[in-house]
Amino acid sequence: MTHRPDRNDVKELTRPLPIDPSESILNDATQSLPSDDTNNKNGIIIIQNNQFFITSPLSGGKPAVVSPVSPVVLRKNRQIITTPTEVLSSDRLEWEIEESAPYEITVSEDKLSAFLTVRRVEQYAWRLKNCAATNNIAVSAEQDKKALLSTLRIEQVLADFDKRSISQNLNIPAIYEELNRPTGRPVRVAEGTAPKPATNARIEIPFSEEALTAEIFHRNVSGQEGQNYPDIPEVQEGDIIAIKHPSIEGVPGYDVYGHLLPATPPEDIRLTAKEHTQLVSGVKVMALRTGRPRLTGVKGSTFDIAAAHRVLGNVNAETGHIVFAGDVAVHGDVEEQMIIEAIGNVYIYGSVKNATIVATGSIWIRGDVTESKLYSGYHGVFNNRLYHLSKQIMEEGILLRKAAKVLSQKLANRQQPVNYGQVIQLLLDTKYKRFAILIPELLNVLSDIKHTYPQDTKQLKRLLEVFLQPDQFIGLLNDALVESFLKLLKDMYRGIVVMQETKVRIDLPYSNSSIIQSGGNITLYGEGTRKSELLSAGDIAYTSRDAVCEDSNLEAKGAITAQTVGGTSEDKSTLKAGKRLVLHKMSGGTISVGGYSEEVTGSLENAVITPQTLQRRQ
Repeated sequence: MTHRPDRNDVKELTRPLPIDPSESILNDATQSLPSDDTNNKNGIIIIQNNQFFITSPLSGGKPAVVSPVSPVVLRKNRQIITTPTEVLSSDRLEWEIEESAPYEITVSEDKLSAFLTVRRVEQYAWRLKNCAATNNIAVSAEQDKKALLSTLRIEQVLADFDKRSISQNLNIPAIYEELNRPTGRPVRVAEGTAPKPATNARIEIPFSEEALTAEIFHRNVSGQEGQNYPDIPEVQEGDIIAIKHPSIEGVPGYDVYGHLLPATPPEDIRLTAKEHTQLVSGVKVMALRTGRPRLTGVKGSTFDIAAAHRVLGNVNAETGHIVFAGDVAVHGDVEEQMIIEAIGNVYIYGSVKNATIVATGSIWIRGDVTESKLYSGYHGVFNNRLYHLSKQIMEEGILLRKAAKVLSQKLANRQQPVNYGQVIQLLLDTKYKRFAILIPELLNVLSDIKHTYPQDTKQLKRLLEVFLQPDQFIGLLNDALVESFLKLLKDMYRGIVVMQETKVRIDLPYSNSSIIQSGGNITLYGEGTRKSELLSAGDIAYTSRDAVCEDSNLEAKGAITAQTVGGTSEDKSTLKAGKRLVLHKMSGGTISVGGYSEEVTGSLENAVITPQTLQRRQ
């Protein structure tokens, strides 16, 4: 707020005028200065009764210097000055007061609250502080408590609120109180109503596969050829495996301006019942046979009952690789060079050595894992051979189809005869030789499939043979056949993607020289890990007090809980967590949490490390 002289003011603030040195006030001031010749030559300035009296310097002297002290604003010849400035008797020097408004109205960012800040209720006139003759002066002012200009009234404040269209739930008593006893702080005097948030639809799963499976695998069991082993967790025919709780609409609110604040629409969930399940009244899913219910899909709202393939002994050269569209339960060991790929869960009651286990669901293992690779959840999808081989062949096939169209068009433009089959054969023999490598690999995987697969593998196999030996099927090859081939490949790899399960995990007691990647949690409930690489989209936990993490690299988006961490190699262990590290004991290695890293050169004991912990140390 700028306070300026006004003809209605109680005390008139006289504008400064340059005064002739002959006037008495300057003569008196000059006579009162010391008789030093230099001082007598300098210009002087006097402040008296809100007026400036200025003399110019004599020959050899210096002009008077003036500067403002807040809240005084000075203008020299109508230009604001903020630093020490020389002035002469010919200069026009003016002043005014610039102070903040007596009150302020503010509104919160969400527009749900309005605040009143009262700085003062009474407005007084200002006057310049008198100053005797000097060559350098800082101009200051003070309030004249005898000259009351105005008093802030509630009508003025209410009119301002009304002008700003703030009228909803205005707390007038609070305004009265603040005007009577100003605190100088923002006081809430109007409040809107926030929207009541909507409740999203949710799915309740009465069946807890995770708890039951954990109980089975942590229980001491024994037996031969599958005898006396507990079964895979399952439900019975007629059991309800999922219940949908519907969404609830929110309640709109309004801001301090009276504007409507709509509630965010709730998110709905569409339940889908697939094989061996039934949707009841649109809100329940019922099992139509005994088995393990599973939840799949991008949003986790598709239910079916997983089929199960059991191996009562070991998985070895006699059984061959196992590719199964469902759960795989092995009641023995998985031997060297063997592969298990399940569109579901994998349960292994023995050990795993130099093998690969891939699951779109979870992996549960009772024995030790040595020199092996385990992939679950989306890692199980991307490392599934059916997925990446069919996807690679499809991508090559799309390029092949485009190239065939271009080449056929070029031949037609030259008025040369076009045989589509010969064009395809030529391209496969020259530019697209990868088909000869990828197709046999996919055919081998398809031959390992146990039982019926959801997709039409017979038709896909036939077309794979066609493109592997195009010279024998030249008359059959056309663009429609290529298009059909690409669709079968696309259905194959997409069919695996949609079978990715939610809340997956990998549970095992011990890992040595292995790679373990989980789309959920990883739990080491036995001796721990040695020279292993662990990657988790959730948490990694060593639950046994005697578990050791030796020369291993761990990375988790969530938390890592470890007991004893160390190593004998130069690299030792590296632990990288997104949220938190909980360490019982660690001697050497590297830790990282939330992007902050630190080398551990000594020993850590009973430490809980967060991003803030490491940030403070840096």
